[in-house]
Amino acid sequence: MNRIFIICILTAILISADAFAQTIEVNKRFGKVSKEEVEMKEYPADTTASALVLYENTLVSIDFDASGGFKLNTKKHQRIKILKEEGLDWGDVEMVYYYSNTLRDNITGIDVVTYNLVDGKVVETKMPNKYVFRDDYTENYKKLSFSAQEVRVGSVIEIRYEVNSNIYWEIDDIYLQKTIPVNLSECVVRVPEMFEFNKKQLGFNPVKYEYAAESGSLSLGAGSTYTYTVNADKYSASDLPAFKREPYVYNTDQYYTAIHYDIKTLTIPGSVYENFSVNWADVDNSYLDSDMMRRFRAQCQFKDEIAALALEGSDIEKIAAVVDFVKSKVQWNRDYDILPQMLSQAVKAQSGSNADINCLIAGCLREIGYTVEPVMVKFRSSGLLLEFQPEMHPYDTFILKVDAPDGKSYYLDGGASGGYVNILNPQMLVEKARVLRPDGRSAWTDLTRLGRNGTIMTVKAKVTADGLLAGSVNAKFSGQDSYQEKGHFNSFGDEDGYIEDIENDNLIEIVDFKATGMKEYSSSASYDYTFEDELTESGDRIYINPFVTRFHSKDSFQSIKREYPIDFPYAYMVNYMFTLDVPQGYEVEQVPENALVKLQGLDATLKLLASVRGSVIMISFSYTQNRMTGLPADYESIREFWQYMNEVYESMIVLKKV
Repeated sequence: MNRIFIICILTAILISADAFAQTIEVNKRFGKVSKEEVEMKEYPADTTASALVLYENTLVSIDFDASGGFKLNTKKHQRIKILKEEGLDWGDVEMVYYYSNTLRDNITGIDVVTYNLVDGKVVETKMPNKYVFRDDYTENYKKLSFSAQEVRVGSVIEIRYEVNSNIYWEIDDIYLQKTIPVNLSECVVRVPEMFEFNKKQLGFNPVKYEYAAESGSLSLGAGSTYTYTVNADKYSASDLPAFKREPYVYNTDQYYTAIHYDIKTLTIPGSVYENFSVNWADVDNSYLDSDMMRRFRAQCQFKDEIAALALEGSDIEKIAAVVDFVKSKVQWNRDYDILPQMLSQAVKAQSGSNADINCLIAGCLREIGYTVEPVMVKFRSSGLLLEFQPEMHPYDTFILKVDAPDGKSYYLDGGASGGYVNILNPQMLVEKARVLRPDGRSAWTDLTRLGRNGTIMTVKAKVTADGLLAGSVNAKFSGQDSYQEKGHFNSFGDEDGYIEDIENDNLIEIVDFKATGMKEYSSSASYDYTFEDELTESGDRIYINPFVTRFHSKDSFQSIKREYPIDFPYAYMVNYMFTLDVPQGYEVEQVPENALVKLQGLDATLKLLASVRGSVIMISFSYTQNRMTGLPADYESIREFWQYMNEVYESMIVLKKV
């Protein structure tokens, strides 16, 4: 885990040849900022950049401390050029760092200088120490913040600091790439021979690597010295492009060009051997032996009430009735946790995290004869969970797997109100979730294919006597689409806000509106409304766009190139039917062209059919996507497909006066 965060998987190309030449030659010593750096107006490699990292140096080392133990030392030096108003925020720095009674990081040696051009001369402004602020952040974290002085467009900011930590076995990921371009970044990691680390390079940009064996020594007193080898890994990268945040990405950190170290062993001959590496059985056992499982196995807190419930229908209906009952007793506090509180406390407070509510639901379902198991989940926003790379504390929360007598399994979470049986927060729709079972029987399960997700919308329209397009809309949302729409509906303070949002998105006026199931624990939701819209007329022709709404944003995938995968929330389908009564005195001159297009990269199909039957025009549009992830190799075809689909959304019906 990263303990220090500056707030603001694919292996990269590793090069062990000559160093790259950065676009801008810099003197790497702190304080040696040239007049040319202050005078520069733009970065030649990216003239759109709002700021630029001219130089960054990171030095990480594990050293012996005064007591003969180990400490982790990190020194950082960063030089940043402000090129535009949008880049001024790079003068404000916040760092969140770990600080508990026994384990802690200490940030010292903060030095911040701003360089500006005044009357043709470079003027330095040093930040006084009184502008460094330290505040409590959470129970075990503190926040350090400061702002460089006299920062404006054209400034060069130089920052250096040091972090000393007794958490010597956790080296934070070293990010060479930023959200602004990097002219040159260098990093050295020095580790004594007693340590063995697994090392991994992330990202897509070339990085130079060199290795050197250095010597280290420790005075043992009485003239005795212990000597050892220090393994030094040296990395450098130049002209790194700004990391661009694109649509449809749950976790961007895993795609930055970065260096990752994960401790494997510590060996001091004749004294210490510690194996830090784990397998998934170790991880399973750590949770099976924890308070989480003890509270998960707790007895039902609502025995009498559950016994009194009239449970009828299918297993899904019975399970849903129990979930709905528990959620009526204990409201979700909007937290996702992995460790439940004492269940009696949650019941008394009538509020709890999803972990609390899941434990209460599990007890109630066991009470009526179902087998319930916890399913450990790492959120998609937390990065990939890799089967070949065990982590000791990888999960963010757990959900429930419920086995019915007929052998079918169902999944649910007591958290977000928009969920249902087999309908989860899209953050939880992962290919690798872990079903916890004792005696080595834990197993992986795939949560990406729990049910069918889709939207069906029917629009019936006509041209009114006063020259408006009027009609009715019925929309039905099922599966994950119902989760999304319920969440959107309930994000507004009232129904009027939701209606206004539809009107603004679709440029129509809603006359009447009725929503169903938006606040219920159910697998679907729907709405109906009537609308009016102005017509586009030109001469003796009327132009009508049959799409009162778009199901895909035209702003997605604007970038020409993309280097990392596209993460869609889930697989889904859309069926849209539009019918129009042709007004008297008009004939149909044009309808949208029929289309049938398949996209192999997403296993997606777009289909549009237009027909005229008597005085009725019928437009049928459908879209089906069976894959959640698009690969970078398929990006060009996905982008072209998206552009074509949005051209379909611009299709017009043309009516000509007879």
